Amino acid sequence: MKKNKKFGLSAILLLVAVLVGCSNDDDVVKTRAGQSLYVVARQSADAPIQYKAEMPLFSLSNIKSFNTATGEMELENVIIDTHLFYDYGCQYRVYFYDDDDLLFDALAVSFFSSKGYWNQLTFQCDFFGPGDEWDASKSRFYLLYGYPGTIIGDESIQELIQKNAAGMDRFLEILRQAGKIVNAE
Repeated sequence: MKKNKKFGLSAILLLVAVLVGCSNDDDVVKTRAGQSLYVVARQSADAPIQYKAEMPLFSLSNIKSFNTATGEMELENVIIDTHLFYDYGCQYRVYFYDDDDLLFDALAVSFFSSKGYWNQLTFQCDFFGPGDEWDASKSRFYLLYGYPGTIIGDESIQELIQKNAAGMDRFLEILRQAGKIVNAE
């Protein structure tokens, strides 16, 4: 009886060790290693098209600039899977982190979207490249409230802006310290 208990306990410990070891996505670990600011996309569990549960996107070193006036974020040395921006089917949200602290999240939207999102912070892309992946430096990205636009005075947007204020301030401070803020229209 004691041998069976020891064997059972050993099997459970081995299974736990294997599961914990397999739960780390190597790409995500590489993206996060040594980065204070990093961004990942997570797919909604109820998305009609299941693709990848989580995709690492970029880190502070990949942000060339962020325009506070227009919300445009210029990225460099990044290859992004186009499934992130498929209009309805994949349903991804983009999560912005400082170390392990979630700053805010945004809905991934392409400029080809036929649906409006007036009460969301959105991470928008203007271009789908050929194939499943494309060089993000050839695209324009925007971090904006609403798609294709929104009424800033709207009560739901004001609540969302207040909810995201602390995280957005921290995000902008990280970019400011790294010299990546531009204010030109």
